Amino acid sequence: MSLRICSLASGSKGNCCFVSDGITNILIDLGISASRAVKCLNVLGVDPRSVTVLVTHSHSDHVGGLKVFCKAYPEVRVLCQKECARGVETAGGVRAVVCEERKFGVGTLQITALPVSHDVPCFGYIVSDGGKKAAVVTDVGVLNTAQLTALSGCDMIMLECNHDIERLAANPRYSQSLKNRIISRHGHLSNADCAAACAFLASNGVHNFILAHLSEDNNEPSLALNAVEHALEDAGLVGVRVVAATQNAMTGLFEIC
Repeated sequence: MSLRICSLASGSKGNCCFVSDGITNILIDLGISASRAVKCLNVLGVDPRSVTVLVTHSHSDHVGGLKVFCKAYPEVRVLCQKECARGVETAGGVRAVVCEERKFGVGTLQITALPVSHDVPCFGYIVSDGGKKAAVVTDVGVLNTAQLTALSGCDMIMLECNHDIERLAANPRYSQSLKNRIISRHGHLSNADCAAACAFLASNGVHNFILAHLSEDNNEPSLALNAVEHALEDAGLVGVRVVAATQNAMTGLFEIC
């Protein structure tokens, strides 16, 4: 048994992440078009009818493809936490199965929903096969000690690394109010904040990171990777794998054995 994880797309135009143990297939969010999601699943050799969708929150870049996908594959279940249910139904156009508990099972996998700070009710997910653990945490303004502790010991974490602070500040196309929202505790993690979190998590057993939700306007993979790699180097941490997910391409399929 092993966990497999692949980002199908990550960014402000659409998010979707595949996690599987080879038996149970999960999509965390479906904010890309249904046709693109199906093409990506075909690349992975996964039947779209076999997936369960876990929704983190109701923003369109996380639920935009749900309605068409579920119309094409009505057997697919969509799950979300109760705080998100009304927003997901309104924005995603589907009726989700409401999870009352923070810990629940999906097939052969155990799921832990982790509340995170954003401007709508939002959750990260920790997925476990009973031995290995992978986490997906995007759209979060700040990570507190309790959240970092919950993520410690995961085998792989897909973590938001949204913007370079200086690039965002200098962006003439963004209003000051939008900039304030992004940098607030209910907005998005900067490269610097993500780097600090990765250094803490790597010192607590996490050896694999996927940097996610990079802004196409205020970031680029090289900036995000450099920030995290320098933080790890400064902390004397070696043997840590860091890759960046992008908006327009799948990552590799990472297997956690």
